[in-house]
Amino acid sequence: MNARQINKLNMFEAVQAFLANTQATWTSIGAIGTTKIELDGKITAIRTERQKQEKDASGLVTERNVLRETLTRQTLKVSGALMAYASVVSNAELMGMVDYTPTELLKSRGNIFYDKARIIYEAALPLATQLAGYNIVAADITQFQTLLVQFLVAIPKRRNAAAVSKSATTAIKALYKDTDIILKNKLDKLVLSFRVTNPDFYTNYLNARIIVDLGAGKGEEGMVQVPEG
Repeated sequence: MNARQINKLNMFEAVQAFLANTQATWTSIGAIGTTKIELDGKITAIRTERQKQEKDASGLVTERNVLRETLTRQTLKVSGALMAYASVVSNAELMGMVDYTPTELLKSRGNIFYDKARIIYEAALPLATQLAGYNIVAADITQFQTLLVQFLVAIPKRRNAAAVSKSATTAIKALYKDTDIILKNKLDKLVLSFRVTNPDFYTNYLNARIIVDLGAGKGEEGMVQVPEG
C-alpha cells in the first residue's frame, strides 16, 4: 500500500467513525444506513488485503537458505561415501552419477539442486548396507530423505507468497475505486439534505472527508479538501 492509499484509507475510516458517532442524526434516512454498511464492508476488505500484502516473505527465504545449507552438507557427505565406494569396487557409472562438487551444488537453482541431491539419495538407498563401512549409517539416509521432502515443499513458498502479495495489491486498487464510488456517488449526495437543516453535521462530514497528507514536510500536514457535491 502506497502513501497515497494510506492517506485515503485514513479518510475512509474517519468518515466511518463520524457516521458511527452521529447515528442518531441520520438514522431516519435508511439509505445512509445501507450505504454505511457498504462502506464498512469495503474498509474491512481493504484491511484484509493489506494484511496479505504486508506479510514479509524474507523469513521464507531465510528458512529455505538454512534448509538448503543443511541438505547440501548431507548431500556431500553421502556423495563422498558413494564415490569412495565406487572407487573401491571400480564402478565408473556410479562415480559419474554422484560426482558433484560443492560449487556445482551451490550454483544450481532450487529445482536443479533438488534433482541432483535426489539422484545421490536414490543411488545411496540400495547401497545402505555397503555404505556402513564408509561412515554412513541408516540415520544418515533417513535424514537425507527428510531434508529432500522439506526442501521440495520449500521451493515454491517464496514465489507463492509473492503471488499472494501481487494479487492483494490488485484487489486493493479495485476496492479503493469501489469505496470512492460509494462516497462520491452515494454518501456525499445523501448528506446534502443536512446542509441547511443541520449545517454542523454537514460541515463535520466534510471535515471527515478531507484527505490529510501524512507524507507532507516536517511540521506541516498537507490537506486535500473533497469538493462539495
